[in-house]
Amino acid sequence: MNELFTDTDQQRIAAAAERDGHDVDTWVRTVVRERLDAEELEDALAGAHFTIAARTAAGH
Repeated sequence: MNELFTDTDQQRIAAAAERDGHDVDTWVRTVVRERLDAEELEDALAGAHFTIAARTAAGH
């Protein structure tokens, strides 16, 4: 995950995962799976990155 997110992003992801009662890997996988269900692989991965950033920033 270090390649995809800054240290600040990773802290926010960890906080969001904890808030939602998941470990970080499970939380990220859930977001990626949601995107994969809706889009092609490349678009889904890019979309997951932005979805994760948005959810952590918004506190969702």
